[in-house]
Amino acid sequence: MDISRLSVSELTTLQKDIERELNQRRKSEADGLVNEFRRRAAELGLSLDDLVAAKGAGRASGSVRGKVAVKYRHPDDASLTWTGRGKRPRWIEAWLSGGKSLDQLAA
Repeated sequence: MDISRLSVSELTTLQKDIERELNQRRKSEADGLVNEFRRRAAELGLSLDDLVAAKGAGRASGSVRGKVAVKYRHPDDASLTWTGRGKRPRWIEAWLSGGKSLDQLAA
């Protein structure tokens, strides 16, 4: 199909038709997956709700970790902190280049 010869109106109509068709196909595929999951769960003597509940029982993927404690704090400006993880902040680099020790910043 050569769309370069279509008018803006025809392209807009085509775009809407494509979006409608994509949405219908996605819904159809999703319905098919749900039916497949139900069938597979039934083979195991489970319901779809049983499978969903079982997934929730485990550790959530991408779960949030706890906040890391501050290891280093600037003696003159308490808002400047570093956990000791990752790249050193500029203020730490400046502190060290001034000949001072990282131990002096221990929180």
